[in-house]
Amino acid sequence: GGGGWGGNYGYGEMGAAEMAIPAGHVSLIRVGGGAFPDLCDLFCPRFRWLCFTTVVSIIQAIMLVVCLIVGATMFDGAFVKGNDMGGPSGQTFLYMGAKYLPDIQKGEVWRFVTPIFLHGGILHLASNLFFQCRLGFIFELRWGLANYIAAYLLTGIGASFFSCLLSPKSISVGASGALFGLIGADISYLIMNWAYLPQSEKYQELCIVICILLINFLFGMTGGGDGNIDNSAHFGGLVFGFFVGFALTNLLQPEDPNGKKFRAFGWGSFTTLSIICLCCIFLVVSAN
Repeated sequence: GGGGWGGNYGYGEMGAAEMAIPAGHVSLIRVGGGAFPDLCDLFCPRFRWLCFTTVVSIIQAIMLVVCLIVGATMFDGAFVKGNDMGGPSGQTFLYMGAKYLPDIQKGEVWRFVTPIFLHGGILHLASNLFFQCRLGFIFELRWGLANYIAAYLLTGIGASFFSCLLSPKSISVGASGALFGLIGADISYLIMNWAYLPQSEKYQELCIVICILLINFLFGMTGGGDGNIDNSAHFGGLVFGFFVGFALTNLLQPEDPNGKKFRAFGWGSFTTLSIICLCCIFLVVSAN
């Protein structure tokens, strides 16, 4: 589902100001580079062509173009009046693989995953790509490529689970559930590494995360009633992200005595919640 985005982000640049930051950590707070950052600084800090964040963003943009073509040639148009995001109708997205519970219950389980790569329109894609590029490059460097990809996909699937449970009749697309999952995982990262992060930075980052969640919560409450925002997917991504963060994000001190407990809690909670959601989706919830 679509979502708002808020918060004033930055990142740490290599230099004297970053000497106190422990190995394995990439700062979210911009600590150097002058008063006026360049556009890359502003919209996609730590940008790299050869990374998952870039690749998935390109795939999502291509998939929107494909959806517009499919809508124009097979359904009721590339841009329809009922879609305030600037895109085709729900029938187009249903055809392309949107989350839709009745089809999932018939065995089309790929619909848990495919919505991550689809977006409801130009505005929806633009807002999510801004969010994704503003944080994704940094989180990918922090947590490592494999862990970042796993967190992104697992939380996106978790968002689809919650959307099926709490909004069973909706046709839903978007990566914002996965993006909320990254925020949830970052909260876990902060909890696990709180003692090892610079004093000022950890409080600033915590404030940034809280601001993002509050702004998106308010945006969802005021704009979600028209059916364009899947708040259940956002909430599901956040919850799954919190558990996945304990399982996958890096410990800055690998010898931390609580490390194994964090991992066990993360994987145990993620697995348990996934099983409960799947049982409810296929055995309890009805979309009729």
